[in-house]
Amino acid sequence: MTGDGPGAGFAIRSARPEDEPELTEIQHSSAIHHATIDPDRWQARSIGESVEARRYWHAQSPRSEGIVAVGPDGKLVGMIELWLKRPRGPAGARIPRVKVDLGIAVAPEWRGRGVGTALLAAAEAWARQQGAERMTLDLDVNNAGALRLYERVGYQVEAIAMDKPIEPDDASIDAPNAVRNGDGEVVPTLVGDQVTLRPIRPSDRDALIEVLRDPTVVAIWDSRGPEHSADELLAGGPHWTVWVIEVDGEVAGSIQAAEEEDQDYRHAGIDIILSSRFQNRGLGTDAVRTLAYYLMDIRGHFRLTIDPATSNARAIRSYEKVGFKPVGVMRQYERGVDGTYHDGLLMDLVAGELT
Repeated sequence: MTGDGPGAGFAIRSARPEDEPELTEIQHSSAIHHATIDPDRWQARSIGESVEARRYWHAQSPRSEGIVAVGPDGKLVGMIELWLKRPRGPAGARIPRVKVDLGIAVAPEWRGRGVGTALLAAAEAWARQQGAERMTLDLDVNNAGALRLYERVGYQVEAIAMDKPIEPDDASIDAPNAVRNGDGEVVPTLVGDQVTLRPIRPSDRDALIEVLRDPTVVAIWDSRGPEHSADELLAGGPHWTVWVIEVDGEVAGSIQAAEEEDQDYRHAGIDIILSSRFQNRGLGTDAVRTLAYYLMDIRGHFRLTIDPATSNARAIRSYEKVGFKPVGVMRQYERGVDGTYHDGLLMDLVAGELT
């Protein structure tokens, strides 16, 4: 397809793997544009950081299709990337539709010359072939030029996103004393229906030791002793993040996530301990569910695992309420405080099963 708008001379085609360096450059120029018109929400990082960010997010959510505009000299002058979204799960009040989310960017010197219009038309043609009923996009409120383009080709406001600037507290991502895990990432506080999961701190050691001395925890946890376990939780490690479970401001236990970063085997594992004073109240279920949502919706994992002892019927029932399903028995899986090895139950949960 050849562009025929103002200043024609470009062609439209599907993106190819070898286009990636130029796609990154165009996306980087778009970031600079957004940082110029709305510096409170956008920042222009280096091209190297843009490469890493693009690689990361495309690994988390691979695009369904890419379309590019090619100038007369063979250089890319625009791009549009598409993600096909089919309805999943039971329909609620909102009418389920097949949609295509899009992201578009045009090289600065080619804006206003019909490139964006041609890319949008090509994207809609592709979307129709997939059975899509809607095209959707996000738009910065200050991007008036893009808004005019989208309105001209028929896009309408479907929802309004609102935000309000607030001052971060001492544990926030922007604070200098924010808690970080072994990978240097800021650990967020997660709020469930009944529990709060906050980053573990050295000052939690005594409270953790008290939890780890609880007979119901001793029976299923590290046989090397409460002090050793507390120090291990506080030390952390690569791809491992620990939260304290708080109930009404009191330390009730801890919950951990271990993340596998190999894209061929990407998943996360959850482990949890809860003092007997807080058991049988649905608090463990709420903690696991809260962390599971974070790992899937924010961290991008599509599969989670958890491995209670086969004898721990209470924990198994709790995890089943979240959506975990038994996979199989791991024989002689872990050593107990009696010195013998006990069987463990491998359970997993995949995208769409979280309840």
